[in-house]
Amino acid sequence: MKAVRDYSPDLRDLCSGELYESLAAAKARIIAYWGDECARNLDKLLTHFTPDAEVVTPDRSYRGHDAVAALYQTSFDAYPGLTVDVKGSFPGSGAHCIEYSAVLTDTNDHRFLVEGINLVRMKRGLISYLRSFEDAPRRIPADGSS
Repeated sequence: MKAVRDYSPDLRDLCSGELYESLAAAKARIIAYWGDECARNLDKLLTHFTPDAEVVTPDRSYRGHDAVAALYQTSFDAYPGLTVDVKGSFPGSGAHCIEYSAVLTDTNDHRFLVEGINLVRMKRGLISYLRSFEDAPRRIPADGSS
């Protein structure tokens, strides 16, 4: 099973030309970033960000590779497992939104559902700004029921 699955529709019918190409590039970068995040590969994950990138979570803001690395290392330590399903992508002027559903697995094999949207700004093909609008993680019962 792949760690990142893309279920989002193709938006060529809704947007075209430069806007579509910009969204497609941002979506491809985000999927690659999530692949490295799911693999828990911090060095590869950081290659998706500009050196001065800013990541904004519901709790605070992190700027630059060192701060971003510390944020992700904390997540990797608490949740060694991650899978992501891309649900949709939405074009914008200068920024794009990618909707996702993710499952984090903690060190005790408890699974948590996180759903949200990442607002992404790109610079020279890399993520320069990522703001995560997400629900608080919800524990998934061991039997998988809601």
